[in-house]
Amino acid sequence: MTGTAGAGMFLAALAFVWPFLGAAAVCAVPVARSRELAIWMSAIGCVLALAVFVFPASGAVAAGWDDDPVQRAGRVMLAFGLLLMVLENGILHDRLVRSLPHVSTALAGLACIAPDPAVGLGILEAALAWGVFVFTRPAGQARMGWGLIRNSSVGTFLVLSGLLLPANTVVSGLLMACGLVVLTGLSPFGQFWQDENDTFLFLPFAGAALLLAMRLRTHGGEAFETALVLCGLLSVWLTACAGRFADRQRLFRTFPSALALIAVGIQADVAALLFLCGWCLAGGGRAGRGWAVNTLACFPPGAPFVGCLLLLSMMSDWSWPLALLTVAGILAAVTRAVPARDITHHFWPQDAAGRVACSVLTATGLLVPLAMMLGAF
Repeated sequence: MTGTAGAGMFLAALAFVWPFLGAAAVCAVPVARSRELAIWMSAIGCVLALAVFVFPASGAVAAGWDDDPVQRAGRVMLAFGLLLMVLENGILHDRLVRSLPHVSTALAGLACIAPDPAVGLGILEAALAWGVFVFTRPAGQARMGWGLIRNSSVGTFLVLSGLLLPANTVVSGLLMACGLVVLTGLSPFGQFWQDENDTFLFLPFAGAALLLAMRLRTHGGEAFETALVLCGLLSVWLTACAGRFADRQRLFRTFPSALALIAVGIQADVAALLFLCGWCLAGGGRAGRGWAVNTLACFPPGAPFVGCLLLLSMMSDWSWPLALLTVAGILAAVTRAVPARDITHHFWPQDAAGRVACSVLTATGLLVPLAMMLGAF
C-alpha cells in the first residue's frame, strides 16, 4: 500500500514539474526543432495528468496534496490546453515566448494545489508578472504591460481582501466574487487580452482561477455563490443583447467562463469542469473558428453541451426563475452570436490542433457522465 501511495505521489510531482522541464527543453534546442519537441513534451504532460487522475496520490504520504477528482480532472484540461496551444502555433523564434505556455501552465497547476487559496493567488500573480515581462521586453510595450498587470492585480487584491475578512459574510463573499470575475477575464468585466500570443498566458491563468473558485466557496458563503451566478448570467445576457455582431463575437469568447462561474455558484462542479474543458480547448482566441463556435454554442456531443444539461438540471433545484433566465440567455446568446452558416459546417476541423480539440471535447462529454455513474466524481 505504501508503494502504491509513493508511486502516486511520484506521478503527481512529475506531472507538476514536467511543464517546467518542457519550457527548459524548448529554450535549449535549436529553433527549427523547438516546435516538434514542444509537442512531444506537452503530449507527455497530458499522459502524466491523466495518470494522476486515474492513480491519485493518497494516504499519509500525500498529505497536503489536493485529492479532489474535479480538481485533478481540471488539471488534465489545462494539460490538453497546453498541447493545443503548441499544436496550433508554428515555430516561434523568441525563446521566452515559446516557453511561456509551458511556464504559465505549470504555474497554473501549482496554484490549484496550493495548501491555501491565498498562496495559489500569489502563484497566479507570479505567472502574470512573468508573462508581462515576456510580452513587454520589446521597446514601446510598457503601456500594454501596465494594462495587463493592472486588470489582473485588481482581481487578485479583491479576492485577497475578501479572504482577510470573516468567513461567510456578505462583504467578503462579494469582494471575492468580484475579484474572481476579473481574474477569469469574464466579459465585459475583465477582457484583458489584446494579442493572439496573450492566450499563452491567459488560457491557463483563467482556467486556474475557475478551479480556485471552487475552493473559495467555503470562505465566501452564500453571497459569494449568488454573486458568481448573477455575474455569469449578466455576461450571458450581455452577449445576447450586444448590438453589433463584432461585439457579440468578442463577448462570446468567454461564454464558457460565464457558464462555468454559474456552475461554481450553484455547486455544480462537474458541469463547471465540462465548461472548463470548452474554455481550454475552444475558448479565447479560437472562438472565431467554425469548430470552436459550434463547441462554445453547446452543440452536441461536446463537453459544454453535457455541461449545459448538468447545469440546468441542478439549477432548477437551486432557483426556477434563474434557471429559466439562464436557458433563455443561452438560447438568445447562441442564436445571435452564431451565424446561420456556421451551424451546418466545420464540425470536424482540417487542422491537427482542431482535430485533437474536437476529439478531447467529445470524449470528455461522453466519459464524464459515465464516470459520474461509476462514482468517480
